[in-house]
Amino acid sequence: MTAFLKLVPSWAWTALGGLVLALVVGGGQQIRVNSLQGDLATERDARIEDAGKLGACRTTRTNLLGQVIEQNSALAGLRAAELERATRARDVQQQAEDEAQQADQQALAVMQERTPAGVDACTAASQAFDDELKRERGL
Repeated sequence: MTAFLKLVPSWAWTALGGLVLALVVGGGQQIRVNSLQGDLATERDARIEDAGKLGACRTTRTNLLGQVIEQNSALAGLRAAELERATRARDVQQQAEDEAQQADQQALAVMQERTPAGVDACTAASQAFDDELKRERGL
């Protein structure tokens, strides 16, 4: 066996040893790279999933902002309508108060009319109300 070893020059044994060492180191590195490929794929899938969630969050945020703007517009419209109704109600109330005051004045005027002496009070009151109704209706 030593004769066989002597047939190959020493530099070839060194080269062969280097080649074996390179194969062992390269094989170890290849095993390491293969094991890391799974981790890399898992992390890549996780990042893709996170990117999808981020996109969904951004879409949801955009939708919510649109809804908030729409609700704010609706609230502004409701406030404007409320102010308009309040103004209209004040005007109607003032008009009703004015009409009530006129009616009170007319009623006082009717009540202050004197009945002629010797006339039945019920007949005189009925006649006074009839006269007032004629005045109101313009007859």
